[in-house]
Amino acid sequence: MQDRELVAAIVAGEGGGLAEAYDRYAAALYTYCRFMLPDPCPPGAAADAVADTFIVAAAKVQGLRDPDQLRAWLHAVARNECLRQLGPAAPASAVRPVGAVAVVGGAARTAPDDAMPEASLPADLRERVLTEGADNTPTGRAHRVSVTHRAGQFGPTGFPKPVIPPGPRWWHEVRRHPLAAAVAAVTAAVIVGGIAALLLADGSHRARASTVALGRATFETSAAASSPAGGPASPSRKPTPAAGASSASMSPADRLATGPSTSPGMPRSPSPARSSSSPSPSPSPSPSPSPSPSPSPSRSPTPGTLRVAPNKLVLSAVSGKPASGTFILTAVGGPVKFVLHSSSAKVTVSPASGSLGFGGSWVTVTVTVRSLVALNAQITVDPGNLVVTVVFSIKA
Repeated sequence: MQDRELVAAIVAGEGGGLAEAYDRYAAALYTYCRFMLPDPCPPGAAADAVADTFIVAAAKVQGLRDPDQLRAWLHAVARNECLRQLGPAAPASAVRPVGAVAVVGGAARTAPDDAMPEASLPADLRERVLTEGADNTPTGRAHRVSVTHRAGQFGPTGFPKPVIPPGPRWWHEVRRHPLAAAVAAVTAAVIVGGIAALLLADGSHRARASTVALGRATFETSAAASSPAGGPASPSRKPTPAAGASSASMSPADRLATGPSTSPGMPRSPSPARSSSSPSPSPSPSPSPSPSPSPSPSRSPTPGTLRVAPNKLVLSAVSGKPASGTFILTAVGGPVKFVLHSSSAKVTVSPASGSLGFGGSWVTVTVTVRSLVALNAQITVDPGNLVVTVVFSIKA
């Protein structure tokens, strides 16, 4: 049964349609939810997300514009259910990029770059999904209505609109990487403290140097005034009266040497113009201002990496008809540009390139095969040289 026929069966309310969808996609959805909801989330959180995904599917899949994208649509619904379970009050260590660490059997280990380790489905999950989908008691109907309403809005193509936790984007990254954010904050504090200490030390050193220089200039001026040309003091040289001294305390010879003084209420007589031959005193050099620290260049965001799910597509079609499938590209850790290459001209991808703006953002890639014979092909995703295997067979 093709995805298009499977969607029609679910929309028609046939019990076999929901059971077939579970048997085909539940394992991949559960593995995906285990990645999205690692410890310390409750052990049954991933199973709850999968069960709610199929409840939403029974109520909302009729709005899917392209029924052949059922797999990608179910993953989009499951992702929203996981993010909704995490919520704004979730511990920061639980909000993280998909595919960073796998939790299988209660033990955490690093996932390979090209695949998510498959997690075993709970034994009672299939019966739970089918029972909740067919429960027509008031409690069962109320539960389905509540889950469907909680799923939020769906876009024009029928896909659910992504759930984004409240708050600015930088706060999402802090919650995703609390340890890295703490290290960055401590490093920034140390750098700012070091710069402030250097500036304070430099200002104190310049103040002491200026004081010593001024003291030396005063001492040399006094010595030159008391002893011309470095020799003994000359008794014939008279000291210049200090500025602001009263003219009453000055001798007549001093008044003649210094010129007429200005008395209060008397106009001041203009002083004779200086001779052009007399050298003008050179101004003392002013201390150069301390250099201001140059601003540090702005840092560009750290590029991220890519994750693919799933890493293998098994497609089939009647001879001469196309077959299509989808996989999801997710950005991890930061923005990333991607390019896809197919090893066969009979296998095309859409989109073949693009960019993801921040860690956690994702895009659905559609793979279409048009071939008269069975074939195996590979789709390479860069950066990272990730590989998605495509196995195509002809229906009898």
